[in-house]
Parts: sequence; structure tokens; C-alpha cells
Amino acid sequence: MYDTQIEHQLLGALMVSSDITGTVADINGHVIAEDFHDQLSKEMYERILELVDDGQEVNPMTLMSKKLSLDFIADISVLGISSHIAVGLADKVAKQSETRNLYLTAQQIMSYLANGEDVELVKTNLIEYLSDGRRDTFETTKHISEAVMPTLINIAEQRGQEGVPGITTGFKSIDKEIGGLLESSLTIIGARPAMGKTAFALNMAEGAARLANKPVLVISLEMSNDMLVKRMLSTRSLVDADKIRDSRLTEQEFSDLSYNAEKLSELPIWFDDTPIQSFTDIRSRVLKLKRQQGELGMVLIDYLGLVETGNEKNSSRVNEVSKISRGLKILSKEIKAPVVALAQLNRGVEQRTDKRPLLSDLRDSGSIEQDADNVAFLYRDDYYRSDDQQSNDDEISQVEFIVAKNRNGKRGMVPLSFDKKHNLMTDWRPNHQSPNTDQGW
Repeated sequence: MYDTQIEHQLLGALMVSSDITGTVADINGHVIAEDFHDQLSKEMYERILELVDDGQEVNPMTLMSKKLSLDFIADISVLGISSHIAVGLADKVAKQSETRNLYLTAQQIMSYLANGEDVELVKTNLIEYLSDGRRDTFETTKHISEAVMPTLINIAEQRGQEGVPGITTGFKSIDKEIGGLLESSLTIIGARPAMGKTAFALNMAEGAARLANKPVLVISLEMSNDMLVKRMLSTRSLVDADKIRDSRLTEQEFSDLSYNAEKLSELPIWFDDTPIQSFTDIRSRVLKLKRQQGELGMVLIDYLGLVETGNEKNSSRVNEVSKISRGLKILSKEIKAPVVALAQLNRGVEQRTDKRPLLSDLRDSGSIEQDADNVAFLYRDDYYRSDDQQSNDDEISQVEFIVAKNRNGKRGMVPLSFDKKHNLMTDWRPNHQSPNTDQGW
């Protein structure tokens, strides 16, 4: 699973190169220092890269200045034939490295299983290894001609279609404002507690799965699958959520629930309610479902503040959340599907006269607003009214969907209706008329 001679030949090819900078650029992405099995070979490769970065020549004298063995340098020097074979040798060294790593990973997994380790943790480790795409970097640079025609074809295909360019949110007014959720995009939806974040998310997940007919994964770090399904049943059947929770149902209401339960079961929606998850856990589960289903329509995470990083104890939460948001953006590009994450807002909102959220209100924000393609907030004015200002009509609230950032379009506000009794959020209905939730089944 290793051939030291090939490693030595690669180093010799680098030493005889008349354009060492160009040769190193050619093998970049094909091989890394960790691929070398022989420790002396690894050290020499690292010193060669250092010399190139510093703009120095690579020869026995400069390598000796890096405190490498003179005997080893001499042995490598006589192996150099031509720099033109460097890429081929680099691929061989990398292939041997991958073979060794896979063999060691398989041995480790067998050891874990034999010792009774958690099966899910073992599978996660294996998925992470198999999903490692570090060797694809040399294929990512493309001439503009390779990008123009696919883009034009995509525009032509969308030109003859109705609907939105991205995955529908399930809300026509929001789709019209932001164009749906585009492939490989990260959307953050923030709000203070009790604004209807989870209700909005579940309505969006159900609408996207039903209208786009693509798999939707809901990762809930706060609520159980049972609680989520009860909310969705209330929304679709228009049976009071409190009556479902307390099992105080009439025969007709139970019949309505049964009918809608059957219909919901047919939707391509998956739940994961593991209460404590790191970003690595989430990534592994997302990639696993994508492999199983072939594609994903949307990944929805409720909520960002509960995701763990597993980093060192001294790391600040701001830095951790920044790494998570960056990771989610990269994940959206990996799966070529939109990722939507709910987020809590700072309490500073409550101290202002105008309590409509701002980008600066994102809790532990770090680089969230930089990584996200879209940032939107949910705001209910009636939540802040005093008791004597409330009315019966407030069973249905107006919710403002505030688009604070839209990388591919304009910002603005979209009014929505929130039926709190049934956890139902819809496009704005000024007369509070009941929607036809049967539509689309």
C-alpha cells in the first residue's frame, strides 16, 4: 500500500524542474504532504513548498538550508529524470495514500463494532471519510466558455416554465419577492420567541415537498417528531392544536385527522429530531439522505443556536456560530439544494420603540449575515400590544416577513396571515377567511 521509490521519484522530478513554480502548481490538488508514507519524503516535500512560497530556487543548497539530510538530498537528486512525469507520479502517491487510509478506516470500524461502539457514530465516521472531497480542487477552475453555455441553457429552460427559478417556499407572495429558494443557497430566518418560526418552517417544508415534489429534510433540535407531526396535522385538518394535544377530539375531527395523516404520509418529508447534534452530525445525515434519494429539495434546521461544533472549550460562541454558518453554506453547495436555518434574535429588540428586527439582532451573529444568501425576519406587531389592546380577531395575526438581505434580488416586506389556533401561516388574507387546506392533495 506504499512504494517509497515512487515518492522519491516524485521529489526527484521536482528537483530537476526548470519551472518549479509551474510544476508545483500542476500537482496542486493531486497530492498533499500527508500522502507521503516516508517521513523524510514528507519533510522534503513540505520544504520544497516553503521554498516555492518564498520565491526561492529548489536545489541541494537551498534544501540543506532547511536542515534536511545531505545524504537524503543526494539520493533524491540522482532519481530526477523529468518534471513532465510529476503529475503522474503525484497521482500514484495519492492513490496509495487513499488505499492506506481506507484500509486503516476499515480496520478501525471493525474494532469499534467489536468493542460495541454506537453504530450511528461509526456510520457517521465512515460517511465523513467517504464524503471527503479534498482531491477535487484541481478540477474547479474553468474557463468562462465552460460556464456560459450551461448558464444560457438554464435561462432558456426557465424561460418557458411557470413558477419560480428556485424551490418554492410554499408562499406565493414570498416566492414572488425573492424568486424562491435557489439551488446551493443558505437562508437564515430569525425571530424572537412566539413569532411563529416553527409554524412558518413547517408550512414551508410541507409546501415545498408538495409543490416541488422533492425530498425535504427537517432537522429539529428543539421539538420531537411527534410534536412536529401534531402541528402539521392541525394545520392541514384545521383542528384546534390544543384539542389534538389533549386528545379531546370529536368523531368528525378524528376522521379529518386520519384523512390528512394519510395524505401527509405520502409527502417526501423526512424528520430528524436528535436533540443534540454537531454540525458534523448534521452534514453526515444530510449527505446520507441525499445518497439514498438521489437529490434533495431543501434542508431545514430548527434552530441554529442549538447546533454544536465540538470545538475546544475556549472557543467563543460567536466563533462557533460563524463556523457553523460557513459550514451550512458549504453544505448547500455540496448538495446543490437550499439550506434554511431558523435563528433566535438578541433581546435588544425588546428595548427599542420599533421592535422590528435588524441584521445586528442576530444572536451570536458573527458572520451569519455574510455567509447567508438570504436573511429574513418574522415580526408580529400584535405580540407587543397590551392586554386591553387585544381583540378576538387576533386569533389570526398579521406577520411581517421582512427580507433584510437578498443576494439575488430586492429587499422588502411581505405580509402573511398566522392562524395561531391551527399553527397555520399563509399568504396574507385581509378578511381572515379560512383557507382551503385540501387544495393540492
